[in-house]
Parts: sequence; structure tokens; C-alpha cells
Amino acid sequence: MAGQGLIAVVGAGLAGLAAATRLRGLGHPVVVIEVDHEFSDQDLSTEADRLTFTGLPAWQELFFDTGTDLTSVLAKRGLELRPAPPAKHRLADGRTIELPTDRLGQLDAITAALGEDAATAWNELLGRLAEVSRVVSYLGQDHPFTRTSLTTPERHALQVKYSLADLAAALPSVELGEIVLNLAAWLGQRPQWLPAWQAYRLAVDGEQGRWRLVDAAGRPQPPSALAEALVSRLRELGGEMRLGEEVLEVRRGPRLSTTAGSLSPAAVISTVSPFTHADLTHERADQKLTRQLWASPSGGPMWRGWRTLLDLPKLEPSLPRVVVASAWSPGGPDSWAQILTGRLAADHLAADLGPIRQAR
Repeated sequence: MAGQGLIAVVGAGLAGLAAATRLRGLGHPVVVIEVDHEFSDQDLSTEADRLTFTGLPAWQELFFDTGTDLTSVLAKRGLELRPAPPAKHRLADGRTIELPTDRLGQLDAITAALGEDAATAWNELLGRLAEVSRVVSYLGQDHPFTRTSLTTPERHALQVKYSLADLAAALPSVELGEIVLNLAAWLGQRPQWLPAWQAYRLAVDGEQGRWRLVDAAGRPQPPSALAEALVSRLRELGGEMRLGEEVLEVRRGPRLSTTAGSLSPAAVISTVSPFTHADLTHERADQKLTRQLWASPSGGPMWRGWRTLLDLPKLEPSLPRVVVASAWSPGGPDSWAQILTGRLAADHLAADLGPIRQAR
């Protein structure tokens, strides 16, 4: 990719904002084009309270990359980070098990509620999921995913032939199975179709914690403030925002047609859904992809077995210098996963564009 020109980001979702901020932090000129006239609230929580979020390190690293730290950014907004209360898992028999993020705390809670055998099984499960979490990071979060990324050892670690329902049924306690199956409900997925490896999120909570934002009075605040801080940081870095402008076409070149005219950037990051992306590019490969995907009611793809992973949009699916990053990417639909996906797309382009002075 020759030159060090403008990079256009289509869509102002989390992946798009993360990619644009990362690129500006590296000194690349960026424009974000968003059809809405204002930034919509980003729901960063999968919890019923809409206040708790996970994946804090992804946010911290993104802000650090631009020469600041998240704690200081939040302090300017009168906010601070605090550990969230333990996760509450309601069981079919009416009981509730509260699981803290640390493993010892979880084992104590499960021992008290379900006995030592259940705690032993849970400890073994968390150990396996920690390894799965490491493998998943190579499948579109920290590294681009391709079919060759899924080696035989990784397939074995992921146990690709097993569904979340299979994983739950294999546990010696019905109650532990219910906790695992809760993941499918949170993700808007069917447990018999969702791959067992998607339970790695249980390990992520333990490794990275569960968090809340609170104001000066200690009152919990919506985690959407993180996305608002990201928008502010992008503007501080000189990123251009075009709100209320619709992208009509993305063609080879690349070349964009919008409701405001045309644009010939050095590269494009498309963060819209695969269906919208296919409408924009008119490329046969992009259109074929949409026939293989279903939408989940909670956003992103509906899993129909582990092979759905092979159908998800790759980083650079059809057009040269046009990469994609969204909740549909292999990295996952979680807010923190979209941050990683956007950062990955930015780094992919930055490597081709070459080094530019830091824009800090």
C-alpha cells in the first residue's frame, strides 16, 4: 500500500472508533463517516444491570497507545473505575449463586452452594477455559484470522465438535451446567449451536475483572461514558468526524461515494454489517458471504456450529486496501472484542502504510 494518505472509516461503532483512534495515535490522517447525525449510545454491558462491563485491558491499552491513560481521562469526567459486585447466577430451583471474579472466591462460593465435587469440576473447567482464551486471542483479536490459523492443536484445544450445550451436560452438576448455559442467553445464541469454546468468557472475567464506573458520589454510571471518552480522545488527536453523511458505495481504488460527494482515500476500514458492506461494494465475494450468515438478536452473527467461524468476514475479504472490522468479525461481538478488532485493523493498515510520527 503506497503513500501515507487519508484513511476513511465507514461507521462510528466501537470497532470504527477504536481503529480511528489507534491510527491517529500513530499519526495517520483519519476521517470517520457516520450516517447518524450524532453518536448513538454504546451499550457496553451484557449484564442485566446495564452498568457492569468486562474487558478493561482493551480500553486501557487503546488509550495508552495514544499517549494518555484511561484513569486520567475518566477523572476529567468525574468518573473512576471500581470492581463490580459478584456476578449473580439464578438457578432453576430459585437459588442464586454469586461468583466473584477471582478463582478462589468462586470455588468458595460453589463449595458452599453445591459442594466440593462441584467446586473441583469448576476449577478444572476454568483451567481449560484459560487455555481456550489464549487460543481465541489468535483467532481475530490479537492476530488476523485465516483458515490456516486453526491448526490441529488449536482445534483440539477448542474442542470444535462440542457445543455449549454439550459442555454444560458434561459437568457433574446440573447447577454448574445452568451457569454455563447462561452465556448463551447473554449472547442471544442457541446453546446447541454455540461452540463450547465460547465459554472462554468465564475465564476472561477471572483474568480481567468485572468493572463499573462511578461518579464522585459513588453512584454507578453507564459504561457508555467509555465510548464518549473515546470520541473525545479521537477529536483531541485531530481525527475528522463527518456525522449525518451516508456512504453509498465503496469501489476499487479505493473510492468512496457519499451523500456529500466522492473521496479517494489511501485505505478504508468498513465497520458496518456484512450485509451493508456487500451492498456498498457490489463484490461477489462479499455478497456470497452474506448468504452464509444469520444475524443474532443481540448483534453480530448467530452461531450455527463451529464452522460459522470460517464464514465470518476476514480482515481483507475482497477489495485491496479495504479492511473490515465489526461485531461480525472473528474477534467477537463483545464491546472489548470490538476494540481489539478495530485496533487489529488499524495495525494491519499501519504496517502497510509505514511509520508516521506519533500524533500525541
